Amino acid sequence: MSLANLLLILGSACMHVIVHVGLKKAHDRTSFVWWMLVWAMVLFSPILFLFGRPLPLLAVGIMLLSSVFEAAYFLAIAKAYRGADLSVIYPLARGTAPALLLVWSALILREPISAGGIAGVITIAAGLYVINLPRLGAWREPLRSLRQIGPRWALLAGLSTSLYTAIDKIGISLVPPLLYTYVALGITTLWVTPFTLREVGWSGLRQELRASRLGTVLAGLMTLGAYGIVLMAMQFGTPASYAGAVREFSVVLGAAYGVFVLKESRSPMRIVGSLMVAVGVAMIGLLG
Repeated sequence: MSLANLLLILGSACMHVIVHVGLKKAHDRTSFVWWMLVWAMVLFSPILFLFGRPLPLLAVGIMLLSSVFEAAYFLAIAKAYRGADLSVIYPLARGTAPALLLVWSALILREPISAGGIAGVITIAAGLYVINLPRLGAWREPLRSLRQIGPRWALLAGLSTSLYTAIDKIGISLVPPLLYTYVALGITTLWVTPFTLREVGWSGLRQELRASRLGTVLAGLMTLGAYGIVLMAMQFGTPASYAGAVREFSVVLGAAYGVFVLKESRSPMRIVGSLMVAVGVAMIGLLG
């Protein structure tokens, strides 16, 4: 991977951290996500005037398919966190996505992936899996928990992330990345809206807007920006499997924020997992 593309995706990871901090502070995460998507549509609406053009029918179909999986991710992760602990949900949702995307990149996208790049992706996936485990001996717990509904939602979230990323790689070959990002997220917002209204209603949305204030605005700005930057890096030649894995560096940044700003515990597994992700990113940057 070129240095420019690596820096682009790491910049996207920094934006993701801002979004996750907002989600952590949100009164209701489902409402926060909806406002985040709506603000993204409002703030980036000039994209339609700058890049707007008739879209090929194939591109529309691809964006529809991508948005289905992206909406599935948002809804699945919200349900997963209600049904199980973070130490169970997080490894399944975050650790499975890069590993599955590596499979789709090889089987569907037919991308050229080096042995060093594969090793980097696997190292990142393993680091994401262990980063929130309470101890090394508990590594089987997320897998054993699949008998429960919450962890199954987490697995669906990871699967959805890997699928919409692979689909996006195809879509940006037909539509400029920024326009693709805007339209795909717009369709995602439409998919998410009826589920959000059924769950929290307009009163719940109003309460979250008052509680979060500018937090949802900033999250909307960062969400579309981070998404668009990753797609630009993929258009510049970065394999989807590399892009999907490196952007998970946001997990390390989020862990650092938790330790140094929120004064969360410095658990050994968090340190080990963060180091594994960092090593995996370096392997992709140097050997990918």
